[in-house]
Amino acid sequence: MSRSPRQCAARPPQPVPLQPLAPHLVAPQSVAPQAAAPQPLGPLSARRRLIAAAAAVPALGALVRPAAAQPARGFPARPIRVIVPFTPGGALDTVARMVGQRLAEKLEQPVLIENRPGAANVIGNDLVAKAAPDGHTLLFAAAPLALNTALGMKLPYHPLNDFAPISLVASIPVLIMAHPSTPWRSLPELVAAARASSVNYASPGVGSMPHLIGEALRARAGLQFPHIGYKGAAPALQDALAGTVPVLIDAYIPSGAQIPAGKLRGLAVAAERRSAVLPELPTTVEQGFPDLVGSGFYGLLAPARTPPAIIEALHAAVVASVNGTDVRERLVRQGYEVHASTPAEYAAYLRREIERWTPVVRAAGIKPE
Repeated sequence: MSRSPRQCAARPPQPVPLQPLAPHLVAPQSVAPQAAAPQPLGPLSARRRLIAAAAAVPALGALVRPAAAQPARGFPARPIRVIVPFTPGGALDTVARMVGQRLAEKLEQPVLIENRPGAANVIGNDLVAKAAPDGHTLLFAAAPLALNTALGMKLPYHPLNDFAPISLVASIPVLIMAHPSTPWRSLPELVAAARASSVNYASPGVGSMPHLIGEALRARAGLQFPHIGYKGAAPALQDALAGTVPVLIDAYIPSGAQIPAGKLRGLAVAAERRSAVLPELPTTVEQGFPDLVGSGFYGLLAPARTPPAIIEALHAAVVASVNGTDVRERLVRQGYEVHASTPAEYAAYLRREIERWTPVVRAAGIKPE
């Protein structure tokens, strides 16, 4: 596979005033409202029962006001398109298809996954931002929805004003790894080495979450830590496995499996709590870096001005789909953390991610490609 790494010019480390990571930056495992106890089947159709249940969900914050909302009568009236702004087969696409299958069952309409990659997710995101606000065209978004704004990109939409969040569905942890030939066995050991002399690190791309975590670490610890940006995770992983680059910062999917295989050495997971699939790998918080936390995150959104009753119905269906035993277990087994948040929580999360990473981008002088 061809690769085209780009080494960013080293700049003197600058202190970055990262905001301390509060618990609200990681949505809890069960933030969604509890569903009512199952009732015997009555004359209502499955779709009408779902909508009725959604109308009874407790308040979902400023974005959804159940007391004033009218039932989403006749929704959905036709198949629902879910736009995925990545190519098929990646982490976001996998989660979207897994959840979409259950959504179709809950809503009693086909859910069609449509991949619209390109331009750092802007093409797919913009399609949904400009779609009719009727709940039949949705976006399964990833971290670039927030990070593109932190990077200062000129966008044809506003990430907070032009979408109606439905739920933060899941996230995937970011790992800091080293080639087994290196002597470092913990994050403090890597930090000590990179303070003494230059240590290159690779990420799947300029402006990606792994890149921002690397730059935050460089500034926070005062490291000589040049970044090698690749065009995707596959070539970055390939060079890390070959020892061409000594350190790789990447998400658990696709690189995490190389740690139990012994082909890469895990130094830290950039999270507040340990990963269920790598329970022996210490977190950055445990190793003295409480604000060095970040993950790839995936959520469902509708166009702005979608009626609150439709957002409620979609949120209820997402929560029921994600919290179903089979979906939750499959996601956790594959390395994801399951959230199924409320619309208001997802909106607040996006806003805080923009605010949290913007100063890191500016201090490091990162320019989007």
